[in-house]
Amino acid sequence: MTYQDRNTVVSILVNLVVSAFVILRLLDMNAVGVFDGPDAVNNWARLVIWLIPLGVVGTIIGTIVFNIGFAIVTSEPKPSFVVDERDKLFERRGGLAMMIFAGAGFICAVIALALDASALVGFNIIYFGMALGALAADFIKFASYRRGY
Repeated sequence: MTYQDRNTVVSILVNLVVSAFVILRLLDMNAVGVFDGPDAVNNWARLVIWLIPLGVVGTIIGTIVFNIGFAIVTSEPKPSFVVDERDKLFERRGGLAMMIFAGAGFICAVIALALDASALVGFNIIYFGMALGALAADFIKFASYRRGY
């Protein structure tokens, strides 16, 4: 497993854990009635603003721990950090998937708002569109590295 493969796997796992946490937290907050008042969007924003650094820190820590553990288990020498044209192509593929999902999430949110959905629903659609985009980008990069082209 290459260094890029390992980093992509960690990113997929962190994305899944953070998304599961968001879903559970949103359901819990909704059950308690946090989203019933006029400050529902503010409460949602307070949750999401903490998720961004949580995801970044989780990915960094997960990457470090996973790479150290992998090196210990496999006794593999120092990984290569050289980025070639193939790596750039795989990044572009993933970036395209991210843009497609994020754009689709935005368009779906606009349509939902036009059909009288609440702002909270619109923000959730945009957030999960971006989360699905990040997950799709990682899966596409992982599949590209596994396939080799």
